[in-house]
Amino acid sequence: MLLRMNTDFLPSFQSFAEPWLLFLADDPVLRMLQLGMLLLGGVVIFLVFYTTRDILLRTHSFLYMFVAIVLVALLPVLGFFLYLLIRPARTLRERELYDMVARLQQTSQKKVSSSKTAAKA
Repeated sequence: MLLRMNTDFLPSFQSFAEPWLLFLADDPVLRMLQLGMLLLGGVVIFLVFYTTRDILLRTHSFLYMFVAIVLVALLPVLGFFLYLLIRPARTLRERELYDMVARLQQTSQKKVSSSKTAAKA
């Protein structure tokens, strides 16, 4: 039963994939070149989407967002490494959390110092 399903699947998959394979060249070298370009295009799209997501999480500045996304889109690999160098160190949420912790530390230090002065008096 399982063997019959596998043999039925192969012709149906070939008939499904055949129209899509018409876009590829018959020459194996050209076909590999086409597949390599397709892979490179996928990597470029991934880098642009990753940069867009990351810069939206790191800043509110529209100009900074625009420059980062265009940099990665125009110079895909080099632009992405440049983006990693110029991007803000923390996300907006991390900065908010850091500010909240700093405020809590200041208020706790004020309470401790006021309780020490009250104890001395």
